[in-house]
Amino acid sequence: MANRISVQAFRDFCAACCRHEGMSPEDAKITAEVLCETDCFGTSSHGAKNLYGYVKKQRAGGMDFKAQPEVVAQGPAYALMDAHACMGMVAGWRAMELAIEKARACGVALVTVRNSTHFGAAGFYANMAARAGMVGISFSNVDPNMTVPGARGMILGNNPFSYASPTQDGHSIFLDIAMSNVASLKVVQAKKDGEQIPDSWIVDKDGLPTTDPSHYPEEGAMQPMAAHKGYGLAVMVELLSGVLSGGGISSVGEIRSWCFDPEVPNNVCHTFLAVDVSKFAGRESYLSRSGELAGALRDAPKAKGRDRIYLPGEIEWEKHDRWSQVVELPDAVAESLNEMSADLGITIQWE
Repeated sequence: MANRISVQAFRDFCAACCRHEGMSPEDAKITAEVLCETDCFGTSSHGAKNLYGYVKKQRAGGMDFKAQPEVVAQGPAYALMDAHACMGMVAGWRAMELAIEKARACGVALVTVRNSTHFGAAGFYANMAARAGMVGISFSNVDPNMTVPGARGMILGNNPFSYASPTQDGHSIFLDIAMSNVASLKVVQAKKDGEQIPDSWIVDKDGLPTTDPSHYPEEGAMQPMAAHKGYGLAVMVELLSGVLSGGGISSVGEIRSWCFDPEVPNNVCHTFLAVDVSKFAGRESYLSRSGELAGALRDAPKAKGRDRIYLPGEIEWEKHDRWSQVVELPDAVAESLNEMSADLGITIQWE
């Protein structure tokens, strides 16, 4: 990996590309911040690699870079927003920002969004709340890509979920996962490499576990993590995003792929929850007690051959610290950025 770029140049480039395609300077800055921060955490599958895809979707009519999310219903501790097919990062940022504002007054607030597009990494928005001294939860439904126990085919989205909790050192405890056993990109890569996969990753066209990825994604589907448990959590996300917002529901065919159907609105829904810990036992108590929890986990007896126990999110924070000034990007990300640079005529300043 030799694709190095300063974090500032990275943000500037992504923002410039967004502005070039008609996005307002403020929304372009938000989008660049979400995408670049995601890459700095090492989650390159959901970072700036996808920006060129968003540009293509905007050009094809499946997304509107100029649209603005609109609050269509609200109360002291809740709100419903319609994203109007705007950039998902803009909808996500605005929604969590509103949840944080309302939680400061009410202690807990929930904001849900309909008619949105791919919002990248759920963990970014949960961490927005953590930076504000709150516990943040964010999740989204997605197009059908996962089977469910007893079924065959792509029935339900693998519906990502994230939480983040503030800490005394500013490095949140956070988790960002999808409800499938593995990311579909790993299956696609194994197919390209001609390799077999564990039989817990996907099912074949008959709904049976398989080690052969050669027919995926044309046939088969991903398996939910932990069988019925991942299935149940994916349904929870669907209920509290698509159903709660009155928006699209993946299992009834109302959500389309953001990348495979560029001309069609994605129609996904997100939900954001902020909990102001200061309103309960108090901020200092929460930070102190969560620090005790973290210490107990780190100091637990180690398995044979292991000398460290990681907290959720700790591996990502180590990458973020290492790449605070200059980030190293995988080849696939660099290739996508270079293609976009050539198309839009905007220079990218590699180190």
